[in-house]
Amino acid sequence: MPLSVALDVDPGIDDALAIMLALRSPELRVELITTVAGNGPLQMTTRNALRVLHYMGVDDIPVHAGAERPLRAPFHGALGYHGQDALGNSSIPDSPRAPCQSPASDALYCFASAAPGERVIIATGPLTNVALAFQSYPDLPIKLKELVIMGGAFRLTPFGTGNETSYAEFNIWQDPEAAESVFQAPVPISVVSLDVSNDPSTGLNRTDVERLRAAESSVAQLAGDLAAYIFARHDVFLLHDPLAVATTLNPALFEFARGQVHIQTGEHAYRGMTEFCENLQEGHVSVARQVNAAAFKQLVMDRLMEVR
Repeated sequence: MPLSVALDVDPGIDDALAIMLALRSPELRVELITTVAGNGPLQMTTRNALRVLHYMGVDDIPVHAGAERPLRAPFHGALGYHGQDALGNSSIPDSPRAPCQSPASDALYCFASAAPGERVIIATGPLTNVALAFQSYPDLPIKLKELVIMGGAFRLTPFGTGNETSYAEFNIWQDPEAAESVFQAPVPISVVSLDVSNDPSTGLNRTDVERLRAAESSVAQLAGDLAAYIFARHDVFLLHDPLAVATTLNPALFEFARGQVHIQTGEHAYRGMTEFCENLQEGHVSVARQVNAAAFKQLVMDRLMEVR
């Protein structure tokens, strides 16, 4: 039976590929998408989620908009990396749908409550929506089977340094107060951080992207076009968010360290830094410290290039 998941996203090019990967994977049933301000403003990330779904012919998954800004700090986007529409200045048409009226926090609670202990949230943006949902519904964490997070830089590998500051990864830096509250919640958490996602061997190279663009699958073609935008300034397209989805598809691809996580929240140079303390007995957070890069990339390419 497929695993029911909710995707909490801020599309974003790699978020778009994460959505595509999830929808193309028979192991998962995407029940819900919630959007948060992150790579772009909330209105933009919500529009992009709807655009990707519509392009894929999936117009029956509810999309709920969430937080417009972090809990305490001002909002800062990442349009310099993702393009002025946060999707590589893509020509993907708009969806005729509007987002659902109820807020993301309510939708996440209803999603988990429908099958307590069986459902997973995959959060690939700032953790504001998840934090607000946990605050509004204190029993939500114990209703989840697992929370998967893309975020952090734990210095467990040579790649585990910040990409927003020297110490902080973007998603956590955007709202460290939200992240700290989420990481202390009583829910099993799996984390894909820059320790593995910044490794170039897990990303797509130019040959991979050309294969996608030349494929028969329209989904692969879109993925290739979105990724091609990155290569104007970068030599590899890092698959941060698809890696998070992959932990639910094939956990055996990953090696995890188990322990506890704390986030630096003060107004100083270390703001947003993630600190990991390994503790096999009491830890409820599993941080990926190694991934089978070749098998992961093959999984992504196969799923996107499959003709349906």
